[in-house]
Amino acid sequence: MARNFDLNKGERFSLGKGDELSKIQVDLNWDSEADLDAVAFVLGEDGVILEDADFVYYKSNTRNEPYDRARFGSKANWRNNTVPMSYDGSVLGSADDFGGEDSGETMHVDLEKVRPEITEIVFCVTIYGNETFKDVKDPQIVIVNEETGEELCKYNLKEHFSSETAVVAGSLVLNEDGEWEFEAIGKGYDGGLQTLVDMYT
Repeated sequence: MARNFDLNKGERFSLGKGDELSKIQVDLNWDSEADLDAVAFVLGEDGVILEDADFVYYKSNTRNEPYDRARFGSKANWRNNTVPMSYDGSVLGSADDFGGEDSGETMHVDLEKVRPEITEIVFCVTIYGNETFKDVKDPQIVIVNEETGEELCKYNLKEHFSSETAVVAGSLVLNEDGEWEFEAIGKGYDGGLQTLVDMYT
C-alpha cells in the first residue's frame, strides 16, 4: 500500500480492511490566531447521525471517562479534562486548541469499534468570532496509522475560502467491498457549526 500519499480534492486513499489497519489518528492542522474546533459526525447510510453522541464535539456530554463528582468536581472541569467520544466509542475527539502558529487538533478512530450500521465518519473544522477561513493559513488533514506512527496520506486544502466559517475537510467512507477509504473533500460553508449540524442531524 502506498504511503505518504498527497491527495487532491475528491481523491480517495484505501485503508484496506479493518484487520489490516484498525487504529487511525486524524490530525487537523492549521495556522491561525483564531479559535478553531475540530468536530466529527459518525453517519449511517442516510448520511445523518443515528445517535446524538455521534456528533463528536468539544461540548458533548459523551466523554471518554464518565463524570465523577469526587474526582472532577464541576462538569465544566470534567469536560476540560476529558475528550468527547462517539456513541460506540470508535471516535475520540480532541481537546480544544485556542489558536496560534502551527495549531491543530487530533482525533482518534478505532475501526474495529465502528458498529455495522455506520458507513461514513466526517471530519470538519469550524471557526469562531469574526474570522473566516480566508484568515486561516495552511489547513490540512493528515491520516496516520496510530499503532506505527506512519503517515498514510495527507490533504492540503488549497481552496480559496472567503466568507466560510465551517469546512468539511475529509471523511472515512466504507466502500462496497467493506473497506475503509479516506476521501479528500475540502468544502466550505457559511453559518459555522450550526450549518454542519443541520446537514448531518
